[in-house]
Amino acid sequence: MAEVIVVRHGQAAFATDDYDRLTEVGWEQSRLLGEHFASAEQHFDAVFTGTMRRHRETLAGIRDALAQADIATPNAVELTGLNEYDFHSLVDAYIALNGDVYERVKLDLSDSRMFYRILRLALMAWSRDELINVAEPWQEFEERVRSTLAALSAVKGRVLVVTSGGPISALLREVLKLDVETMVNTNLQAKNTGVTRYFTRGMNFSLNMFNAVPHLESSGLRHLITYT
Repeated sequence: MAEVIVVRHGQAAFATDDYDRLTEVGWEQSRLLGEHFASAEQHFDAVFTGTMRRHRETLAGIRDALAQADIATPNAVELTGLNEYDFHSLVDAYIALNGDVYERVKLDLSDSRMFYRILRLALMAWSRDELINVAEPWQEFEERVRSTLAALSAVKGRVLVVTSGGPISALLREVLKLDVETMVNTNLQAKNTGVTRYFTRGMNFSLNMFNAVPHLESSGLRHLITYT
């Protein structure tokens, strides 16, 4: 039996010219998660990340805290299947598809609430193959997530996975046989450095915990619970 611990990246730099990097809050979240793992004396037998900067930086924060406790972590294996979908292209494609509506509305996509409201609609349209000129078709996204699930199923021991909200919710969809709308709703509530845990024998994954932030739940740290 293996234990697979899946972590969403720390807070990224939403509404800046480079989303794919951690904010100072994101770095702090990552270090605190590493300290939480260290306090539980958790050793990892394998580590996987996507190829995105925010994945690598989140792992670096976790790894630094573990190193302070003299807990070594294996070198990470990068899997493109753990990369986030291109949400900017999806939102752009959805707005283009519905231009007659949005041309009458002042859109401020730097407003996270407005952005995620439109992203939810875009994800549903993407799943129905209604969007054109997107970076990745929905079917390809689902297939790479399934391939990633198969890769993780072959690993023994305790496995750390650092990825993004999209793949996390898509993995959950595969394991729990969720409908797309439930998957999308789950995706949009993913916390930064939220922890999801599975126990698995081969391809038989059993969900044990979802989107937990025990490292941020004390009264002095709850301001660090974020979603971007």
